[in-house]
Amino acid sequence: MFGKDTYAPSEFPYYWRVFETADEYFDYYRDYHAFWKLYGMNLPDAVLRRLYYENALKVTPGMPTAGWPRP
Repeated sequence: MFGKDTYAPSEFPYYWRVFETADEYFDYYRDYHAFWKLYGMNLPDAVLRRLYYENALKVTPGMPTAGWPRP
């Protein structure tokens, strides 16, 4: 299940790029945290669904299930 310590929408494109693309050798979004490059993992849709919301639905009792994409 994906989660972050802070709500920072400006960072979301970097996570999307790592999870959903096969891009290679791109910069980390914070210069002061890392000097290495990132690579996309090109995760399959089934894994992305679990990462983004299916696992949260399982571990959070009472969480609304309407509005999520169906597999």
